[in-house]
Amino acid sequence: MIKAFINGQFEYIKNDNLLIGGSEFAYGRGVYETLRTLNHKPVFLKEHLDRLLRSTKIMGINIPYSINEIISRLNSIISDFPNPNQRTRIIVAKNHFIIYTSKLIIDSTIFNGVHVLTTLTKRNTPELKTTDYCNCLKAWNEAQKSNCFEAILVDENSDVFEGSRSNVFWIKNEKLITRKDNVLPGVTRQKIISNTTYPFEFGNLNVNDFNLIDELFITNSGSGIVPVSHINGAIIGNGAIGEVTRNLLNDYTKLIKNDIKSACF
Repeated sequence: MIKAFINGQFEYIKNDNLLIGGSEFAYGRGVYETLRTLNHKPVFLKEHLDRLLRSTKIMGINIPYSINEIISRLNSIISDFPNPNQRTRIIVAKNHFIIYTSKLIIDSTIFNGVHVLTTLTKRNTPELKTTDYCNCLKAWNEAQKSNCFEAILVDENSDVFEGSRSNVFWIKNEKLITRKDNVLPGVTRQKIISNTTYPFEFGNLNVNDFNLIDELFITNSGSGIVPVSHINGAIIGNGAIGEVTRNLLNDYTKLIKNDIKSACF
């Protein structure tokens, strides 16, 4: 059971009822945000709330609280949780507004490089972070069964789109590249694009071209930047974390710390 704030009061909810994309998800059509905290402070909160409001507006879902009320309740829940580093989720569905948090567990070894696999599937609504997550959940479960960290979604032409719960970047000749469209507009993705000092461009990547790139990494709000050392069992680059990825990791850590220092929420 998970303690969650639902429509103005706390309730204990079955884990399956809060599993986005699961068959037991109890709240139907909706949108959600997942963010992390650092020392009891939400990271990139403004960007997450902006995306949440944009998504609910597009889907025609009403949020019965003002931004200040959401922030107040969110900060209360985060500050009351004993662990300072958390994974916090906001779910907005018809007649339901839910906030809950849990301990953020990150295995530090992932930053040395992870194994991923590709799978033929796509998000139904890649431009929105909706609870229609079944395809991605199946892909992620497939990756877990194969002892992989993530599943990379590809189409019938073997073109790379995104991860089941991440965005994908690659590096060629010290140039940073990611797909432009038909992918989730990730908060971490946008922060990297906006703040990188490396040459950057939008581009496309095919499964058959993995041997032509120098580095590959994935991003999400929980883990940040995660280097990929192997995909479908094949080595990326020389199998070690690349210099560009390493520098971006360091820059991203500083970016998070600066965000919570300067946040006005």
